[in-house]
Formats: sequence, structure tokens, C-alpha cells
Amino acid sequence: MRPPVLVSRRNATLLVTAVAAIIVIALGGIGLELTREFSREAEVRAEVERSHETRNQILSVFSLLQDAETGQRGYIITGDERFLQPYSEAEQRLAAQVARLERLYATQPDQTADVITLKALVDRKQDTLTNGIRTRQQQGRDPALAYVATGAGKAAMDDIRVVIDRMVSHEARALDGLIDRAEARGAATKRLVAGLFALLLITVLASSFLGWRYVRTRRLLLAEVRTTAARQAAIFDSAIDSILTLNPSGSIETMNAAATRMFGWSGPELVRRDISVLLDMDGAGAGDPAKGFLARLGFREGEMGEGVVRELTARRRDGETFPVDVALSLMPLPTGIHMVAVVRDISERRRVDEMKQQFVSTVSHELRTPLTSIAGSLGLLAGGAAGVIPDKAARLISIAHSNSQRLVRLINDILDVEKLESGQMVLDMAPQDLRDIAGRSIENVQGLADDLGVTLKLNEGPPAPVRGDADRLIQVVVNLLSNAAKFSPAGSEVEVSVQPETRIARLSVRDHGPGIPDEFRARIFSKFAQADSSDTRAKGGTGLGLAIAREIAERHGGRLWFESAPGEGATFHMDLPLEIDEVDAPATEGPHLLIVEDDADAARVLRTMLAQDGFSADIAATAREALVAVRTDAYAAVLVDLQLPDADGVGLIRTLRADARTRDIPVVVVSADIARGRARGRSLEVIDWLEKPFDQSRLRDAVAGILDRIKTQRPVVLHVDDDPDILAVTASALSGVAEVTAAPTLSHAREILRERTPDLVILDLGLPDGSGLELLADLDDGDGQTVPVIVYSAQEMDAALGDRVEAVLVKSRTSLAGLVRTVRRLTGKGGR
Repeated sequence: MRPPVLVSRRNATLLVTAVAAIIVIALGGIGLELTREFSREAEVRAEVERSHETRNQILSVFSLLQDAETGQRGYIITGDERFLQPYSEAEQRLAAQVARLERLYATQPDQTADVITLKALVDRKQDTLTNGIRTRQQQGRDPALAYVATGAGKAAMDDIRVVIDRMVSHEARALDGLIDRAEARGAATKRLVAGLFALLLITVLASSFLGWRYVRTRRLLLAEVRTTAARQAAIFDSAIDSILTLNPSGSIETMNAAATRMFGWSGPELVRRDISVLLDMDGAGAGDPAKGFLARLGFREGEMGEGVVRELTARRRDGETFPVDVALSLMPLPTGIHMVAVVRDISERRRVDEMKQQFVSTVSHELRTPLTSIAGSLGLLAGGAAGVIPDKAARLISIAHSNSQRLVRLINDILDVEKLESGQMVLDMAPQDLRDIAGRSIENVQGLADDLGVTLKLNEGPPAPVRGDADRLIQVVVNLLSNAAKFSPAGSEVEVSVQPETRIARLSVRDHGPGIPDEFRARIFSKFAQADSSDTRAKGGTGLGLAIAREIAERHGGRLWFESAPGEGATFHMDLPLEIDEVDAPATEGPHLLIVEDDADAARVLRTMLAQDGFSADIAATAREALVAVRTDAYAAVLVDLQLPDADGVGLIRTLRADARTRDIPVVVVSADIARGRARGRSLEVIDWLEKPFDQSRLRDAVAGILDRIKTQRPVVLHVDDDPDILAVTASALSGVAEVTAAPTLSHAREILRERTPDLVILDLGLPDGSGLELLADLDDGDGQTVPVIVYSAQEMDAALGDRVEAVLVKSRTSLAGLVRTVRRLTGKGGR
């Protein structure tokens, strides 16, 4: 019995193979037939669209003729030239419409005669219209009406109607025949599909089995994914810090339970809302929600690296604000680069910092009183106020007096640091001579220099007028002189020079000591920084003097810096804005600004700082004066203090923004209370918010923003084409986008390129003196970068050259709107 079974199995295998082969052949046949059917349907659709377009084009020509005739008759009857507008528009469009109709019928020889006839009739009709208008203009109404009454125009229109009706009827008959043939072929295809349905049913059954297996496998995988997601959600929600995920625009996508507790909002309430709901995003460049999140925080593209931390102000649901640290990191996802923001409440840390500052301030003040008494008493004893003291006791009193003085200096330095950090140091600004400051400082340090055997020398030179607080400037120079004296060898000389330069006055202190070690230079101006702690302390240093000196110099609108070579001494320079009288102030060709500031000293310092960057400035002490100034003079930008005697600075900015004449003037806020101003001026377009006292580096950043706006210009486009009509039409289309320079030949284009480098080139391939592609070798901007090129030509371009240009547009296939969009994209001028 075994052999029959074997034969049966063999037959079953052959049967399965045969059925599979039949199914494959049948499915292949169905696929081939369906492909052909789809292709035929596409051809039918294309022919239907062409037929409709052709008929519409025919009717468009007729409609334009009617518009022209209506305009002509209205003008003849009334003599009102406004009736010529539709006539002129129709005349301008008729030639293009007839040409387009000729192209549509280019592949239909049987219609060529009608097209030629229609074109001749259109020309004839246009002649009658033109003659009627000319008769009206030259001879008057009655002769023009008589000309119309001859019926020449009507006869032409009747002939045109006959030709158009014949052409439309021909198109309709051709379309009907095509549709009938397509329906017949579709019926045959349906019969073929119905005959093979049984085979497809078998395929469906097999697919159902495979589908069941897929669903079963998918359920197992989903169970594993849910387990993993639950584990990650537990980690996410158990974190102490708030964690939010953001899309690139700064909209909230998810938040954990800690964020709900911190801000008082639930996750669903904040989904897709901007992060500015929770974090105060007002800052430099941060007021525009249309910008990306990183751009609103002041970052450029690619600047984040492996993550950043920013200190911001957060806001709870009830409006309460509190300080936070925000750690941002990138999160690559299949949908793009998103971000994770970890937010930590630092209110407690701030409170501890304030307690520390209060503690330092309180302790310093409480120590200063008894130390003053101790130092004074020891000084009296050392000076013999209590009579002659034995030598041994005198040495001990001298040591005690020296160290008490050192402790007083330390406490004074700590108090100065605390004042600087809290913004409580008030500068009594007044005109000063920096050379006089140097002389008075030398007098203060002369005793120390004599004890150390060091000579202090002030070089001769002209006066150096500055504006500043004399006591604080002397404090800076005394610190530089005492450091130079302490680190100079006995018998050496410390040179002091004061030199007024173009815009600054420079005071330099040079010593002949060991110089500043390389490893110490980066932190020399840090608090408590000391190159050699033991030696510095032996010389009575605290590590705070240079940090305080630099802060004082910067608050005067200047800077403190140094030059040093190991073993050759060091030279410290203090640069301050040179005080120049109004009548002697040099004229500048830089941008002209308006400073709105009621404090005359602060305004003068700010104007001097701006002058160093090439700006000229006027000063307005009140909001009323500012409004008069901006309406009578052209300013590149306005710098506004928020506290003015006659108005609020935010209100002034709102007034500027409400006036069409001043709406676009860049504004920088310079004030002692920018936090409240930001809260009230959240919607205002402000380049930057600068807090007093002036930080010149921040001011330079704001000035750079102003310069960027001033320098923003339309891109320059070089259009190379030998068709003057194309050049004119393209220039008109791009008039609001770019500055277009036309060149009809290669040689003319090369002359233009020798004079200036455009931002973009629109290039035709067929030119009178060669191929446009020959110009590609000349399109280098001088920095190794090639100028972007759009090939806009009636000729097809070799695909092998496509990598040398940014876009290839064929004139017959691309509209002017498409060309404009391409120019906007390549020049970065996005369309509205």
C-alpha cells in the first residue's frame, strides 16, 4: 500500500505547483492588463483636460474680443478713456492667448486651417476696433459711430463665431469618440478581472492566515512595548525635578508629575501650548513666538552641543514667579529633533545666597567698628601717644597694627564686592583729569613704595579728561600701584603713564617684577584669585583687589586689562571713555541714535560708549522731547530709560509702535528696573533689555543687533537673457523681492561681475555670444564660494550639469510666480 500513497503525495505536490504557477501567470496577466488600463485612463484624462483647456482657450479669445469691443464702443459713445481699460487689457492678452491656442493645436493638423483662419479674423477684428478708436480720437464721435455702423466689426465677429463654433464642435466630437473607446476597453478589463476572481479568493485566504500570524506576533510585541513604556513612565514621574519635552518651536508635548506640582497645570492643559506659559522668555530676541525655541533663548543653530543650562524665571498657574535652572538637551526622534527641558526650582538656593550676602554684610559691618578702634588704638600706641614703649613691645604692637590694617582692608574689599554684586555701589560721576587721578593715587601709595624701596614715576603728558567717580578711580589706580610696588624688586621703578587717544584715555602701570604666570592669567580678575597664595598673603593681598578694580572700570564704561611676559614684569592698562566737549566732538558718519535718559551723567557716559563703536547720538531728557525728536529727525535706533520724569518708558515705546512713522525704529531698553519693564512690555519689539549700570559688552551686542538691521538689504540678482521682454517682465515680478540687474549678453554679464558680486544669477542658456553655461566659471564670490544659479531657459539642460546649479526652470513649464518662489527660497527672502 505504500507506493500508492507515495504516488498520491507526488501528484499533490505537482498539483500545488501547477496551481501556484497558474495563479502567478493569472496575477501577472491581471497586473499587465490593469497597468495598460491605467495608462489608457491617464491618456484619456490628459486628452479630456487638453480638450477642456482648448475649448476654454477658444472661448477666452472670444471673451477678450467681446471685452475689447465693449470698451471700444463705450469710449466711442462717451469719449471717457476709462472705457479703454478693458480694451487695452484685452489687446495685451489676445496675442498671448492666440499663441497659446496655436500651441495647443500644434499636434492636430486637421484643425490647423481653422486656427489660421481664427488668427486672421482676430487680427481683422482688432484692426476694426483700432480704427474705430482712432476715428473717435481724431475726428470725433459721429464719424466714429458711422464707422461702427458700417458693420465691419460685426461681420468679423460673426465670422469668428462661426469658426469658434466649428472648432468647439470638432473638439466635442473627438472627445465623445475617445470616451466611447475608453468605456469599451474598461468593460473588457472588468470581464477579465471577474473571470480571475476565484484565483484572487485563494490568495485572500492565504493572506488571512498570514494576517492571523502577524496579529498574534504583534500582540506579543505590544505587550513588551507596554511593559517598557510603563517602566520609563514610572522613572519619568518619580523624578524630583520637572521634566518637559518640547518640539523645536518650544511647544510643550509632555510633562511629568513633578512639573504638575511645580506649576499647578495638568499635562493635558498644556499640550501644544508655548513654553512661555511656564517660563519667562522675554529677553534678547526672545519676544517673537514665531522663532524657534533656541533662537528665542539667544542660541544659534548647532550651538547647544551636548546641552546647556540657563537661569530663567518661571511662572505658576496663579501668576506667582520663581527662579529656576533650565537644563536643555536635544532628543532625536523619527519625527525630527525635539528637546528635553529639566526645570529645577532654585528659590531655596537664592534664599541661601541672600542669607549669605546678608551675613557677609552684617558681619563685615559689625567687625568694621571694633577693628577701627583696635587699629586706631594700635596706631596711637605705635606713634608714642602713650609714651615711650620698649622695643620688644613696639615690635609686637607694630605686628598687631599691620595685621589689623590688613583685616580692615579685607573687610572693605568684601563690602565693595557685596555692593558691586547687589548693584548698591553708586558712582558720583563728574569731570576728572585721569592724570590728576594718577598723581593723587601715587601720593596715597608713596609710603608703601618707600618702605619697599620702590620708586613711583608719573611720565609727562597732556591732560586726559574723563568722567567718573574720583574716589573709585583712585581706588583702582591705588590697587594697581600697590600690586606693582609689592611685586617689584627693591631699587626698581614703577612707571605710570596717562595718554589720551582717539576715543579713550589710557592709564598704564608698568612694573619690573616676575610677571604673571601663564596658568594664572585666565583667572587673574576672579575673586580670591592669587598666583602664589603664600607669597601673596605675605605681601598682604586678599585676592579681591583686581576683581573690584575691573568691576569699577567697567561701570565707568571702560575696561581693565594687562600685558605680561614671564620674567619681564607686567603692565596693567585702564581704558576709560575720553570726555570730549560738545563743540570739539568729532563728527561721525556712523548711524545716528537717540538716547532717552533724564540722568545727564548716565546719558553722557552712554553716548561716549556708543561713540567708541562709531555711533553719533542725541539726548532727550523727557518722553515729550523724544517724541518731538523722532518725528523731526531720522534715527537708526532709540535707547530708552523706563523711568522718565514726564512719562513711563514702556508707554513711550508703545507710542512709537503705534505711529506709522516710527513703528519700525529699533528700540533698546537701558534701565535700572528691567524686570518690571519686561513684565509690562511683553508684547513690545525690543532688541535688548540692558540693566544699569551699563555693561559695555552687552551694549555692544545690542549695537550689533542694530547694525544687523541697518545693513539688511535686498539681495542683488543678475538676470542674463537676450530677450528684452523676458528681462522686463522678470524685473517687474521681482521688484519687491530683489534688486535686479539685467545683462543681455555674456560679455555684458562679465562686465557686471567684475564690478560687483550678485547674491543670485538667473541664467538663460541661449545667448547671442555663447552658451550661458560658460558664465559658471566666473561665478566665484572671491571667498571660495560660488554664487547660486537658476537656469531659466527655453532649452533643456544637460542633466550631468545639474549639480553645478541650484535650480533648472524651463520657461514654457514654469510661471513667473514659480520663478519668484525659487528666488525667494535661494536668497532667504521668504514670501508673505
